[in-house]
Amino acid sequence: MASRSPWYYIIHWIRFYFGAHLLFSGIRYAATGYVPDIPGIGGEWVQANANIYLYQIIKYLEIITGAMIFFNRLPLLGLILEFPATVNIFWLNTVIVASPAMPRQYFTGPQELFLNGILLLAYSGWIFAAVKPKLEPLWLWDGAMAYKQDIGRRIVD
Repeated sequence: MASRSPWYYIIHWIRFYFGAHLLFSGIRYAATGYVPDIPGIGGEWVQANANIYLYQIIKYLEIITGAMIFFNRLPLLGLILEFPATVNIFWLNTVIVASPAMPRQYFTGPQELFLNGILLLAYSGWIFAAVKPKLEPLWLWDGAMAYKQDIGRRIVD
């Protein structure tokens, strides 16, 4: 058996940690209805999201994406789906709410962005086709063709 790079183990540990973090956060909300008490305009924003059920949707999405990431089932899709919430958490904690009275905010936002970002980078080879400048249509049921060498060339009659 060939030995694996240390990065293989580091990335999997980060994946487990981030997935567990999301699962814990989502399940804690689902089980208790816990919404953190955030001072000022950040708290008003979170409460407004809760009033229109967006906060609840995000928490249940955390359960789904956390499970996808933790159990390594469609982890890239889970990371992509979680990224908008990650950016919101980063912005809210680091820019809007950040204060010496709440030092946890300085850790939470950057931690979320770092974990999601490093995992997206680690899995980015799988999204190569999504960032190619030109692609031909490829139906989902023909997806196996994406791994063939000439699939990206323009079809000529």
